[in-house]
Amino acid sequence: MKIIYILLGIISFAVGTIAIWIPGLPTTGFYVLTAILWSKSSHRLEEWLHKNKYYIKYVDEAVFNRKLSLRGRVVIYFITASMMSIPFFTTNMLWLKFVLPLTSLTQITAMESYYHGYLWRNGIPFTQNVKRPELND
Repeated sequence: MKIIYILLGIISFAVGTIAIWIPGLPTTGFYVLTAILWSKSSHRLEEWLHKNKYYIKYVDEAVFNRKLSLRGRVVIYFITASMMSIPFFTTNMLWLKFVLPLTSLTQITAMESYYHGYLWRNGIPFTQNVKRPELND
């Protein structure tokens, strides 16, 4: 089973790294999945991931330490809105024209609430007991 976790983690890490340069594909989700898979398979791989510069930038700093800048968040909102505008303007489905802006507004509200400390003031609930290595600047 460890080998399956390692292979799935490698695939998830590769897709997450490629997603850095592809708008609309979430990097953070794939890196979190990689962390889960590798934590179940190998302590060494898990430690390597936690020290990886992309994991530190996109997951540890941006999510766990709430250090994603306003500019970075605005870029995320803009890319998400542009990706949602494609089906919005190309479909005649009324329900979709209602759901897409609502989804975008929900994303902005949730992210801003999190980064301003209104949501989960003490951190993300399921990560309270996760041991993350200390980062030396």
